[in-house]
This record gives sequence, C-alpha cells and structure tokens, in this order.
Amino acid sequence: MHKKVSTGVPGLDEVLRGGLEGGWAYLLKGGPGSGKTIFGLQFLLEGAKRGEKVVYISFDEPKEEIVMQAESFGWNIDSPNFHLIDKVSEMDILSSDLLFIGFDSVNEIYSFVESITKLKELEDASRVFIDGMSILKDASRDPSIYRRIVSSIIQFLNRKNITSIIAEELTAEVGREIVSYLTSGEFILERVVRNDGEVFRTINVLKYRGGNAWLGRHYFDITPQGMVVHPIIPLSVGEAKKAQRIVSTGSPELDAMLGGGIYEGSDVLIAGKSGVGKTNMCLQMLIENDGRGEVGILYSFEETEEVIAHRLRTLFNYTPSKLIVRHISPYGMNLGRFYRMVMNDVEAYDPSIVAIDPINSLQRMALTSEELTRALQLLCPYLSARGAFMLQTYEVSEATDVFQFTGGGISYFCDYLILGRFMETNGELLKVIAVMKNRFGDHERTLRVLHMKSGEGLKIGEPLRNYTGLMGGVLKEV
Repeated sequence: MHKKVSTGVPGLDEVLRGGLEGGWAYLLKGGPGSGKTIFGLQFLLEGAKRGEKVVYISFDEPKEEIVMQAESFGWNIDSPNFHLIDKVSEMDILSSDLLFIGFDSVNEIYSFVESITKLKELEDASRVFIDGMSILKDASRDPSIYRRIVSSIIQFLNRKNITSIIAEELTAEVGREIVSYLTSGEFILERVVRNDGEVFRTINVLKYRGGNAWLGRHYFDITPQGMVVHPIIPLSVGEAKKAQRIVSTGSPELDAMLGGGIYEGSDVLIAGKSGVGKTNMCLQMLIENDGRGEVGILYSFEETEEVIAHRLRTLFNYTPSKLIVRHISPYGMNLGRFYRMVMNDVEAYDPSIVAIDPINSLQRMALTSEELTRALQLLCPYLSARGAFMLQTYEVSEATDVFQFTGGGISYFCDYLILGRFMETNGELLKVIAVMKNRFGDHERTLRVLHMKSGEGLKIGEPLRNYTGLMGGVLKEV
C-alpha cells in the first residue's frame, strides 16, 4: 500500500483524493509558460518543508533562471534538503557533442542513463522533478531509444521508492506520448481561450493509476504565492440537517403565491427581464432572513456593496446587521474559484441564505454551460444539507413579448420558480410576477402586479383574475 504524498499545490490534493501515490512516477505536460516549473518547485518545496531530501534535474532551464523564478514567489531553494542539478550545458550544441552523437551505441545510452542514476544527490531522496525531458527525444533520433532511456530512469526511481514528476512540452498527441505509457499518472497544464476571448488556465488530470482521482479539467490560477487549483467537486457536510421549517419571504402576498412560504434548504430561482424586480425580491428575502437574526450572503455581479446598501436604505428603509454582500466581476474570475469562494464562505459564516444575482454572470466564468449546470447541481445539495437555501436570479434575454422561463437548462432542478415580466394595459407598462413551480406542494396560479415604493419596499397587488392575455403580455379586462 503506497502512502499518499502531498503535491504542495493547494487544491490538487483534493482532486487526487489525498495526493500522489508515493514511490510512483508522473508525467506533467504543458506549453511554454504554462506553469510546469512552478508546479515542480511547489512539489519539491513541500517535501523539503517536511524534512525530505528533494532533487530538481533540469534539461531545460539553467540554474540561474530556476532560482530567479523561485525568488519571484518568495521561495528560498537554498536549503540543505533541496538539490538542483543543472544538465542544460550537456544539451548545449556549442559545448557538447551529444546532439551529434545521437545515442548511436549501447555504451552511449548506458553512459547517459548512468549520468542521472549515479547522481549522489539521488541517494535517500524522496522526491525528484525532471524538467525538459522531451529534449532527449530530439537527441535520440529513434523513438525506441528514447523509450529505453526514459523507461530505465523511471524504473530506477521507482525501485528507489522516489516519487517523481517528469515534465515535457505539450504536443498534439495528448495521452499518446511514449512517456505516457511509462508513468502512473498524467497531468496537462492548459491555457484555454474561449470564443469570447476569455482566458482560463486548467489542469487536466488525464490519467491516474492506483487511486480514485477526480479525472478531467480543473481550473487553476498562478498567484503571487504560486499555483492554486480550484476544483469543482462534491464536498462532504457530515450529517445533514433533517428538520425543515417553512420560512416567510417577508411579504405576505408573496408567501401566499408560494403556497405559504419557502422550505429551508430549498433552491429558489427568480427569472425575468432586466428591471422587472428580481434583485428587489431577492433583497426582500434577505432582509427577512436578517430580521430573524440569521446570516445571509449575496454575491452581486452587477451592483457594488455601496449600491446595495443604498437600495436597502432608500427602498426598504432597512440597515442589515448580518447580511454579507460581495461584489464580484465575472471577468478575470473562473467558475472554479467562485465555487471555492462560496464553499469557504459557507464554512466560515454558516449562512441561512446564499444568493447569486444574476446567475447569468457565472456563464462568463465557465468553459461550457454544462459545466455551470454541474457546479450548481453540486452546490444546491451542499447548501440544502446544511439547512440553507439558495436564491438565484436569472435575466431572461428573449424579447419582451416572448414567454420564457430561463435559459441554460437551470430551471428544472430548482424547487421554486418565480417569473417576473412586463405587461401592457391601456398604454401603461406594468411589472407582474407569477409562481410557476413549487416542488413541495400547491401554489397560486395567478399573476399579480409588483410595485416598488420608496421607504416601504415591495408592494404586491391582488391576483389579476379579471384579465386575459396574461401569457401574451397585453392585458385586456374581461
């Protein structure tokens, strides 16, 4: 049974369910500037911090550049446990004939392999990072020779029970390189440019033997402290809260429309065109929650903390005591980092409500709409198990006269769906709301006019029972 070895990269051990399998070799691939050297340094420094002997063997970057890169993150590799072997000069065409020899004889192959396996620095080492191994592919000419060289080095490190990471340049044949078949795991560092120009960094766990890792792409950032992975994976909450009570929205009329209120641990979605009152309905529920002495968190993508505070004072005449407002720009942010932010906030503050206004902004932070749906499907049960409910607003982009719930396939897993829309009668534009869904029971099936009055908050009228044309957007009295 291999023991787990921490990668030293925050978030990646979670993806690997505890870390790397100790004593095995792993392949790390990526293009120039993808973060391979940073990854390797963090892996080795984690070992040095634990008192392990670690070795960096570089065929790609000279010692001076590696030291400079480490210092840019505030890392000191001048440690008795940290050994840096600079093999770059051996690959220099001006100072070495290796590129011309091309490993034409068995002796040359044996000598080169020995130049690594006989390194005194490898004695009693526990971690090794080999950077730029792919340069040997160019020197060896024959792929079978390159395979023998790499295989010999990996087998030697495995016999020594050394956990090793071998870094290569990324090529088109992901997962089909020679080294891919020789290593126990393969990680790809990618720079993904979405159609709208937004750039994301991802680490693709392509292969992982001997463990139940979360395979696939995971977001990461390169921060001033190094590489940080933001996995979107399920989190355990322990024993789920069983007792569920119905809580008020703060509006008797809205409670009546919903069938009496909202169950704790449910998912509420408010959809509609811009300006129809989605954010204000969201704030009404957060105010009621705050009045109960419970924490609420609002992630606002369109309005700053100051604007939200001003709206609470002027429209609702209310100053919250436990409401946390976070203003976030979707640009420069990825879905993984937001997902982890929410998880960390929930652990720190134990809120009763987590609100996202609007959910559309998360689409700008995701590689695909399917990935966003998956993240929400993980987040909602997590909050529900803690007895908190999730409150989302969704801005419908279709024309005003089109009757549309939501886009992106997110309405089917919500427990309550409230639709707001504009309607016209006698030349006047009205805001109306309707409850379209209550997973837990019956609800009102009429539309009501929504007003906002300064200092008094939301005012919801009586059901529009004497009108027709509600679905078409033009009201006519009958």
